[in-house]
Amino acid sequence: MDYNILLVDDEKNIHKLLPRFLARSEKHSFTVHSALNGELGVEMYSKLANEGQKLDLVLMDLRMPVMDGVEATRQIIENDPNANIYLFTAYAKTGIEQDALEAGAKGTISKIADWIKTVEEIVSIQESS
Repeated sequence: MDYNILLVDDEKNIHKLLPRFLARSEKHSFTVHSALNGELGVEMYSKLANEGQKLDLVLMDLRMPVMDGVEATRQIIENDPNANIYLFTAYAKTGIEQDALEAGAKGTISKIADWIKTVEEIVSIQESS
């Protein structure tokens, strides 16, 4: 199955690594769109929606310059209450994570060093959607 993902994260290396590890999936293929902060993420989500591209998943970092993940999540959910946003963060179990969940994020994928496990979590989320 093909999945369309928006990665919103200020760490440029994450934008290089995630697509490489997702490409290793044998059952699925992924198109990864990138935004380096929350404001650009909101803009990219709107642009893709206006072009008729449905995003299957948004991976949202929490701490970013310009606009953080909480506000970006809030704005995306305001425009699309069905947006499938998961936090992609090292700040799990914190107040900022709770704020983003209250803003409409559906869950959290922890940024861990094990990229294979991260890909398994992403695939699992997609298969259960």
